[in-house]
Amino acid sequence: MKVIFDKLAKQSPDVEKEVTQFLQDVKTLEKEVGSPMIIYQDGKSGSYYIKATILASIVFSLLDLDARLDPTSSSSFRANRELSLKNNTYSRLKADTEKGREFNDIIVEYSRDYSAEKPLKVWGGQHRSKAIQESFQKDVTRHHGFRIYLCLSKAQRSDLALISNTHIAVSDDLFDRQLEETLVGTQLRDWCWRVGLLKQGEDFPDQSSKGDKISVKLARTFLVNFFHGKNIGKTLSEKELDKNVYEPYLCESGANLDSKYEEVINKYGERIWKDTHLDDAGKAFAQLHQSQRNTVEKLEQSKKIEKRKAFKNKALTAAVLAGWSYVAGLLQEHPQRLKNLFVLPKSTASALDPLNAKGMSTFKHEKDEKTYRGLGTRSDIKERQKLAQVFLAKSISPDRILDKNLLEQAVSQVVAIKALEKGYSKF
Repeated sequence: MKVIFDKLAKQSPDVEKEVTQFLQDVKTLEKEVGSPMIIYQDGKSGSYYIKATILASIVFSLLDLDARLDPTSSSSFRANRELSLKNNTYSRLKADTEKGREFNDIIVEYSRDYSAEKPLKVWGGQHRSKAIQESFQKDVTRHHGFRIYLCLSKAQRSDLALISNTHIAVSDDLFDRQLEETLVGTQLRDWCWRVGLLKQGEDFPDQSSKGDKISVKLARTFLVNFFHGKNIGKTLSEKELDKNVYEPYLCESGANLDSKYEEVINKYGERIWKDTHLDDAGKAFAQLHQSQRNTVEKLEQSKKIEKRKAFKNKALTAAVLAGWSYVAGLLQEHPQRLKNLFVLPKSTASALDPLNAKGMSTFKHEKDEKTYRGLGTRSDIKERQKLAQVFLAKSISPDRILDKNLLEQAVSQVVAIKALEKGYSKF
């Protein structure tokens, strides 16, 4: 079978050799009818690919739906979304496939670097690929079109993973997860494993709004605020701690690494992942999150609190996590206050769970606007400032609880300090 390069593709003996190997391993319609196989090259990334048509009966056992960004590492991030096999759209897709629907432009990578028995690693078209496999189990076999990439670098693989999924509106959380490994590595996830924010072997969610786990964005936010708070804390005496309004940061998601997170990574490097104080803070926060979940679940069962996912995962709301991690960094030079912060608040009649989720949800300061929906329900800077002050107030004593009195004092402190900063108003 003749193999030729497209006129816009740079000649590459290694790529040609890999294409020849692919054609020996996989039976295609093009090979059967004697059509030439054309090698294309992406103008932006420089990655090479071919287009091939393959029967379901052949491709069925060759598809790998668990593609890795780093083929050499078994701990590489899961690069694709979770399959939504109970979704109505997938049910329709599967039904159409069983009636003979044929698909085209399924994006795969030909690689035997891992799971050699499944050399076609699926990057775009997971659900279509699954539908092909399931329909073949019902003896339906049709030709399907594949765009097959070869000899990819890690950067090209990451680019492919992102671009091949844009037509299904990839979540920011999935972008974050893929960029994290490509640009930083797996250290952030390894740290979450170590401190208990993720279970061992568990990955960051591809849609944090649907899960109960910390996301890449929130894990980055935790690190950034810890180190920012730590730097500020070094400049303050014990008496000065409660006389400031602090500004916890919320990392941004997107196609580029968050600038503040990148600054921290570049400044501290590998020292981040060896910082025992950061580990202690992470473990204390993981304990707070787990205690919050366990307590709320018991309260739900006893009908003492209404069933709300937001109550169980209160610790993972952006303002709460950012405020807590900032204060944990701020208090590194003030060990007794830090120890008080780490002590889990006790359950009382006025604050049933550690974070008093219900009390926060109904809390409203006299200076809040009418549309305000409670502490921790927003993620803007004003909200993060309030939550930082709440946890700073908690650190005054190990016995302090997040009841209405503490919430009122903390928010009033923020309001008062801001008013003083503005100076006298004109009459």
